[in-house]
Amino acid sequence: MAHQPDISSPRLDLLRREVEQSVLKPFRTHGWSISDTSEYAHEDLIKITAQRGMEKVRIAILYSSSGISNLRYRALGNEVDHIFFHGQPYMLESFAAGVTIPVVPLSSFFPFLVALNKRIEPDRSPQLPIQRPKTVKRLTAEQPIDAVFARLQQFTSVNLAAKLVKRRAADADLAMTPEVVASKSTGIAFSLRSALDYIVSTPGDRLNKRVLGLYYGTMAFAQAEMLASPSGPIDLDEVEGMTKQGHGLYTLAGPNGVFSDLRIGVLATGFLPQWASFLGYDITNYPTRKARSFGDIEKQPQGTVCSLRDLFSSVPEIDDLFSEVFNGAVNWLSVRYDDKTNMRFSVHGMAEKKYDSTYGLFHDRSGEISVERLSKAGWPLAEIQRVEDFVGPGTLFRARVDHVGHDVWWSVLPTHSSPFGTRSTLLLPTVGGLRDYRTIVAVTLYALSIMARYMPSAWRRIEGGDDDQYLALIKASLSVWERVLPEHFLESIAGEIVHTAQPGSFFG
Repeated sequence: MAHQPDISSPRLDLLRREVEQSVLKPFRTHGWSISDTSEYAHEDLIKITAQRGMEKVRIAILYSSSGISNLRYRALGNEVDHIFFHGQPYMLESFAAGVTIPVVPLSSFFPFLVALNKRIEPDRSPQLPIQRPKTVKRLTAEQPIDAVFARLQQFTSVNLAAKLVKRRAADADLAMTPEVVASKSTGIAFSLRSALDYIVSTPGDRLNKRVLGLYYGTMAFAQAEMLASPSGPIDLDEVEGMTKQGHGLYTLAGPNGVFSDLRIGVLATGFLPQWASFLGYDITNYPTRKARSFGDIEKQPQGTVCSLRDLFSSVPEIDDLFSEVFNGAVNWLSVRYDDKTNMRFSVHGMAEKKYDSTYGLFHDRSGEISVERLSKAGWPLAEIQRVEDFVGPGTLFRARVDHVGHDVWWSVLPTHSSPFGTRSTLLLPTVGGLRDYRTIVAVTLYALSIMARYMPSAWRRIEGGDDDQYLALIKASLSVWERVLPEHFLESIAGEIVHTAQPGSFFG
């Protein structure tokens, strides 16, 4: 039961409003229940007891750091776990001398609340540092893809590729011999010439030609990406050696030999697992043998076989077509900052304090993604819960993003965005645990290329038969990938963040 004061005061009235906004509401939003609130008008003091599960905390909030005597401070230090004060400190060392619990400004309540939450769900910040490009390259052109191709084209020059290799080695503080620089730059130039030859298409090209060209162009881009990295292969021979055992992928046609039956699996040998390992994926559970029948799929390690539907569900740019063609969950969520749950203070012009955790909102427009699936996605998320009062399509989740060692919470989330109006999204793991957009697209293109070359009857049904509902989906996807993939690979090859825009646009 709350202690009720006999009298009130203007200061206590002001403090009550501040506590409601800055303490009680955040407590409730974060799942804490308030078991006791006591007000002391003669001291301009409010005491609160809050509980969440088995965790219980008692705090006191003073109107002023100098509002009570040192003797009362000492007594209060035995009654609560934390003392906050409104406003700026005044002679705090004197008034709170001898107090053994923290006495801090009310603006410190949010990190205190996060620390309490971490007692219940521990910090999940990435253990290994996440390397992000520091340089931003802005490209402006009437057709931004032309500017992207021009930048890729420059690295088909061995001399310019050598400058790239040296720059990236210097950025990584890594010494590199002239011989290694020469072998890497030769490989980059060759791979990019191949990639650009494959990937450039014309409006009149047949669908199967576009699929094959984009797939092999993607593989060549991936080779250039690995060679450009200071920690990657040192020459083209090493990269080509990765392909001697195949693509590292296989397909399994269903009994009806149609689009919806096709299954795609990853293997431990071949190019794909080498690329995935280079990107930091754990490939230890990739199988060494293919599934020979649908019955064998159950014997394969979990998550190493998927359907074409699973792959297309990871393409946010075609979400409207996807929902028309398929039913069920998509494999991505849009992400945004949670204004309601986060508390940010900027006091008297001082810079906002940097926090180790930030709360974000994750929107699943399909309404089919579960909390359990989100918790197993491999992201540094904790306190995942549905937002029950969300009004809109699908499901909205709130979660704590832990980012110790990173100033910005965004930097620990592998977000995907594109020029097609796709807001920042997170792709859930798909076959082989792959989450990078370009790797998922590469697997999808591989499956489509197999259909186009070796399953002519199934491909014919797509182009004008019983399965023509997939035709618009494939065409739209190819148009997206022909625009997005070169830009993504330019970023990974150059080691820079690339922003594209048209002249006169907001970002131009």
